[in-house]
Amino acid sequence: MDESVVLIDPALNRHFAAFLRTLWRGSSLETRIHPADEMFRYELAQPHRAPETASVFYFHTGRTIFETLERLATGRPGGLSDARILDFASGFGRSTRFLVDAIGPERVHVSEIDPDAVSFQQSVFGVRGTVSDHDPSRFEMSGSFDLVTAWSFFSHLPGRRFEPWLDCLYRLLAPGGSLILSVHGMSLLAAADQSPAGIVFRPVSETRRLASQEYGTSYVTAEFVRRAVSAAAPDATLRTFPFGLCGFQDVYVLRRPPVSPLASLRLFRCPWGVMDTSAIENGTVSVGGWASGDGDETPPHVALYFDDVLRQRSPGEGEAGAPRRWAFQFPVDGTHPDAIVRIEATSVNGMSRVFVAETLRPYLG
Repeated sequence: MDESVVLIDPALNRHFAAFLRTLWRGSSLETRIHPADEMFRYELAQPHRAPETASVFYFHTGRTIFETLERLATGRPGGLSDARILDFASGFGRSTRFLVDAIGPERVHVSEIDPDAVSFQQSVFGVRGTVSDHDPSRFEMSGSFDLVTAWSFFSHLPGRRFEPWLDCLYRLLAPGGSLILSVHGMSLLAAADQSPAGIVFRPVSETRRLASQEYGTSYVTAEFVRRAVSAAAPDATLRTFPFGLCGFQDVYVLRRPPVSPLASLRLFRCPWGVMDTSAIENGTVSVGGWASGDGDETPPHVALYFDDVLRQRSPGEGEAGAPRRWAFQFPVDGTHPDAIVRIEATSVNGMSRVFVAETLRPYLG
């Protein structure tokens, strides 16, 4: 890694460090972020974001992705404990850092098209790394893996690349191994925007590193994925988990024979919702919004935190699967202006989503 690059470490901020203690069970999580990390830059570009509040969303999403992998890994003997893992299209390691802290770097290999991202993860996380290519026919990697993950990679591919990349990554699996990938389901689009071809590709994404025709945003049907899997990996056992990644992307698991059953495994959907009202009047902050859970769940609990301290809780109530309103009020002088005010929903199955992570400082003039 270029030693002249100044890394960002949000954990140096005491308010973020307090949040991090509530997020992660370990004490050795690597918290440094490369300044070119597009996932972090996306969060930082949102309104009223400082590095520490952008980091709340960045780290929370990274942990959620890791926990999805951890859950899926329960379907193999030994789980993650002895797995050889390829984190493909890993970016600058938003979720990889949690995997490394959980199992160590020795069995983790990352691959990413950006050489700086690979170099960063090798230097900072201690993992092995391989620079990828936009063309799967030019991607060279030796060895085999028990788990290959491709989080939010196939969700950006044009149709002509989908099947070749499936074939390429599936070939890297050891017998009994699993390829885990996520896609945007076609149901995310309005009916008028959907396509009978089973895929809609739009040449736009958050990255500036790749041509938009190679890496945009795609939406696919389950039938499109099944056809691609049948052609690229005809011996694979396929499982589908709608909205299994962060409550938004669909997750598919391709398992190479011989395999054990995954019949009882379920990925619960993260809570969904927003803050849609906020005001500061007469020294009082008022905020409100709605939240909903998985289809057959009671509504999630919504809680208000100042850094790592729970201040108020709005219990889940109402009809299962239906949105419910939540609201909080607190005095402006009830917290430090630079404390991270966080509003987070948690389902009965332990899945969570951060709706708000801001400080009062920008609003106080």
